[in-house]
Amino acid sequence: MAAKLNDLSDLGALFGIPEKDTSEKDARKAEKEDRAKALVKLHVQLEKKGRKGKGVTVIMGFFHMRKDMQDYARELKARCGAGGTVKDDTIEIQGDHRKTAAEYFRAKGFRVTGG
Repeated sequence: MAAKLNDLSDLGALFGIPEKDTSEKDARKAEKEDRAKALVKLHVQLEKKGRKGKGVTVIMGFFHMRKDMQDYARELKARCGAGGTVKDDTIEIQGDHRKTAAEYFRAKGFRVTGG
């Protein structure tokens, strides 16, 4: 049975190449995340159009992987006590939670407008 590769760094294990220090790997990952957060400027707004008068808080401006966005959405939905989803490059939370969403993403290190 073939080994599952999650990353290019796993490719070295197939050929017996020793793995680098994991703390260095974690530091590089954190650096990439900080760079992604510095490049992103999120916009938080309330939309009612096309939703039968019900408000939805929309957070847009992400350049992250879908899994990261789903993690952010899961935490934000729990914090707001509301439902929501990830669509395209936006996170939608049911109800008017602009202030909560803006505070949440500012605490995560993002630049946020609106809310």
